[in-house]
Amino acid sequence: MTDEAVQISITIRVAKREQKIEREVRIEELEETIQRIAIETGQETLGMGIKEIDDRITERLPKSWQNVGTEERWLVSSLGAIRYKRRIYLDEKRKRRKPVDELLGIEKYGRMSGRVQEMGASLACMGTYRLAASQLSYLIKTPISHSAIQRMAWNTGNRIADGEEAERRRVFEHGEPVEAGRTPAPVLYGESDGVWVHLQREKQKSTEVRVAIMSTGRKPVGKDRYRLENKHCLTAIGLNSQQWQEHILREAHLTYDLEHTHLLVCGGDGNRWVRHSFDRLQIKQEFILDRFHLLRAARRAIADSQVSKTVITRLRQEGLESVRSDLQKQIQQATGNQRKKLEDFYRYIHNNQDGLLDLQYRSDVVPACLGAIEGNVDKLVVHRMKGRGCSWRLRGLRAMLALCRNSDALKHHSYQYLPLSVPNKSVHRVQNLDVEYSEVLYKTMPILYGSDHDKPWVNTLRKIIHGRDSLFSSSMDF
Repeated sequence: MTDEAVQISITIRVAKREQKIEREVRIEELEETIQRIAIETGQETLGMGIKEIDDRITERLPKSWQNVGTEERWLVSSLGAIRYKRRIYLDEKRKRRKPVDELLGIEKYGRMSGRVQEMGASLACMGTYRLAASQLSYLIKTPISHSAIQRMAWNTGNRIADGEEAERRRVFEHGEPVEAGRTPAPVLYGESDGVWVHLQREKQKSTEVRVAIMSTGRKPVGKDRYRLENKHCLTAIGLNSQQWQEHILREAHLTYDLEHTHLLVCGGDGNRWVRHSFDRLQIKQEFILDRFHLLRAARRAIADSQVSKTVITRLRQEGLESVRSDLQKQIQQATGNQRKKLEDFYRYIHNNQDGLLDLQYRSDVVPACLGAIEGNVDKLVVHRMKGRGCSWRLRGLRAMLALCRNSDALKHHSYQYLPLSVPNKSVHRVQNLDVEYSEVLYKTMPILYGSDHDKPWVNTLRKIIHGRDSLFSSSMDF
C-alpha cells in the first residue's frame, strides 16, 4: 500500500455558467472518494441547470407579471438533496407563481422530485413501505421515511388510476375515438378472475379486485414452461360490470389490431361477471372453464382421486352428457354432506357445460393458451397485497394496483401519464369506490321488498339476481 494521492479536477459548464471541482484522492480510498465526487458533480450540475432555467424563464414571462424576489428551497432528487433559489412572481390575478417549480413538476410544499417519487413508488411494489424507504435511502444517499414512501405510492398510483378513469370517461361518456392497436391478434386469448383483499378503516371489511389478462398466444421458454406473447394485464376495483367491460374494451383496442381478430378464446372460473368480461369486444367467443377450478371442484366432491381424474377427462373430451347419469346415481346413493358436495359439483358443471370441452374437440381448432390467470393474480395482487397481516384503505389499494401493473415502466421512468381532463369538464372527479361488486341490476325490484318478500319463490329470485344461485339449482332433476 502507498500513501500517494491522486489529483482529480472536474469542470462543469452549463450554458455560460462554469464550476470547477478539485479533490485530492488517496489511493486506498479511490473508489469511495470518486463515488462522492460523482454525486457532488451531479448535484452541482442539477443546481446550475435549475438556475439557467430560471434565467431563461424570466426572459419569456408576460410583462404583467411582477417579480417579488427569490425563495430558497430543498429538493430531494435522484442525485441526493440539493438547495436552490428561484424567483417568485405575482401574475395578473395577484397569485404567487413559481415557474421553475411548475416546470419541474414540484408541487406546493413538495420536497421530492418526480423521478424520486417514481423510484419510491416502484420500490413500494416489491415490499413494505419500510423496506422501500430503506432501499431508496441507500440508493440516493438521503434519509427517506416510510411515510414519505406511502405518500409517493399514493400520489403516483392514483395519478395513474385517475388518468385511466378519465380516458374511460372520455371514450364511453363523451364519444371520443380510440387509437387502434398495432399488435396482430388473429386469435385473442383472455382470462379474468377476482381476488378478495382485506380493508381497514372502510365501511366494508374486504373488497374484490378484478384481474384480467389478454395475449395472442404463448411460446416455450423451457421444458413444459411457456410465456404468454404480447400479454396485457388489467386490474381494477370500484367498477361495476359495465365499467369493467368498457375498461377491457378500451385497453384491447389500444393494444391489439382487432379488425383482423376472428376468434376470442376466453377463460375463467364460471362466475357471472367473469364470463361476461369480454362481451363488449363483440368478437366470436369460445369459453373454456378454467381447468384449475374444474379439477378443484371435482376433488372436493369425489374423494377417490382416480375416479375424479376419470370424470375430468371424460368432461374435457366428451362433455357433460358422458357423466350425467353416473353423477346422478352417485347423488341418489350419497347422504349428508357428501350428497351436498356432489350436488354442488353437478350444478357447477351444468351451469358451465359450454366451457367443458377442450378446444381440440370443438369445431374451431386453435391452440389452447389459457391457464395463466392464477399466476398473474399472484404477481399482480396476492404477493404484495395479501398475507403478512396486510389490510388497505381503498385509495391505497387503488394506487398499489396501478403501480404493480406499471412497475416496469416506472422503474425505467418511461410511463406516459394520461391527461386528467375530460372534454367539456372543468373539474375531474375521481370515481366512487363504494360499489357493490355483485351488482347486476341497477334498479330495485319492488317484489323483493313487498308483502311477498319472504315467500320461497321470491327468495329464489333474489338468489338468481345476486348471482348466488341459478335457475338450475331450484329445479335439479335426479
